[in-house]
Parts: sequence; structure tokens; C-alpha cells
Amino acid sequence: MVLILTVLVLLAYWFNPPLDVQPQAGVVMNLPILVGDYFGKEGEVTSIEHSILPQDTEFARRIYDDTQGHEITCSIVLSGAEQRSIHRPEACLVGQGWTIIGQDDIPIPLLSGHTLVARKLSLSRQKIGPNNEPVSVRAFFVYWFVGQNVTTPSHFTRILLSNWDRVVHNRAHRWAYVSVFSFITENLRPDGLNADQTQTLLANFTKQIVPTFQINEMPPQAGN
Repeated sequence: MVLILTVLVLLAYWFNPPLDVQPQAGVVMNLPILVGDYFGKEGEVTSIEHSILPQDTEFARRIYDDTQGHEITCSIVLSGAEQRSIHRPEACLVGQGWTIIGQDDIPIPLLSGHTLVARKLSLSRQKIGPNNEPVSVRAFFVYWFVGQNVTTPSHFTRILLSNWDRVVHNRAHRWAYVSVFSFITENLRPDGLNADQTQTLLANFTKQIVPTFQINEMPPQAGN
């Protein structure tokens, strides 16, 4: 099916070259300060991110805390004229010292009744504890791509959708890459959360925050 879709896109492009369409974003770049019980402070965009991505790339990042020690980082990277801003996060995470020990796509029910399918990466790395002992640190990194009225957890599918919509529907996507991240804290503190609890935490947070920035999930009055 992927091969057939690729051939159809190429044929459509050959016989009907796309018009010059201005890309439309599927997100607003303004993360809320409050999400349920979570308070979010501005997160740093590193100098490395600014240097390796095109200058017209936009960022939104907040680090959320519910005052009970549960911390979640939410980040949006929005492409500009170049699509080079949007990429698979796996390479960056490995470059930051993480080992990807598993990945799967998870369904997240949203407040609208729709289901968001996101990709969950299970991460691990070693750090030195307070007594100079090695400590294994684990985390979940959940991400998805957002275009104009479309989402996907797949980088390859994103490229196919982008080309297909541009050629067939005369519609261009200004893609955004959204992620939520949290440590699995069961071996870091006495009241820490295990893997299942951490996934539930991230899913519940995602359900609440998506309607605040993802345009196709915003309540009608938000656009007024």
C-alpha cells in the first residue's frame, strides 16, 4: 500500500504540478501556564537547537509541575519555510545520551472524543547517584506530528501526507512536532511512579493540553 501511494503521488505530481500554496500551521505557538493541576514555567530552547535548525523555526516549551513532584516537559517545534525543522527525534535523543530501549504507538483519547495516536519512546541512561553509585534513569518521550487538520506519529507518513495533499488537494502543511516527556521515578524516590503510572500521567496530561494549542481540537469558542 505504501508503494502504491508513493507511485500515485509521483504520477499526480508529474501530470499536475502543484500550485504555489502558502503552508498553514495546525497549532498555535502559545502553551498555557495552567493545565489542570499543573503550573508551567518557560522551558529553555538550547543554543544547539537554535544553531542547527533554520532561523524561521518557532519554539514553544514549558516545564509543568503539579506541586507533588510530577514533572512533564511539553515542547512544540514549528517549521518555517523549510521542512528541515521537523525531524525524527530518535537521533537527537541518542545524541543527548539516551538509549532507546523500546517504542510503540499509543492511543490517547481526547476531550473531543477523537483519539490521538502518538509514538512512545522508552528511554534509559546511567547517572551517578549521591553516593557515587550508578543509577539507572528511565523516561518516556511521547511525540506526534501536527499538520493542517491532520496528525500522525510517523515521520514517513508525514512526508507522504504532505506530498499527497499538496498535489491532490492543493493544500500545504506547516508541520509541527509536539512532544511530552517525563521521568519514570519509581527508583528515584520513595513515592515514585512506575512505567504504567507514568504513561497514564502523560496520557492524561496530553488529553488536557492538546485542546489549548492544536487547532483542530480547540473548542469552537476558542477561535472567536
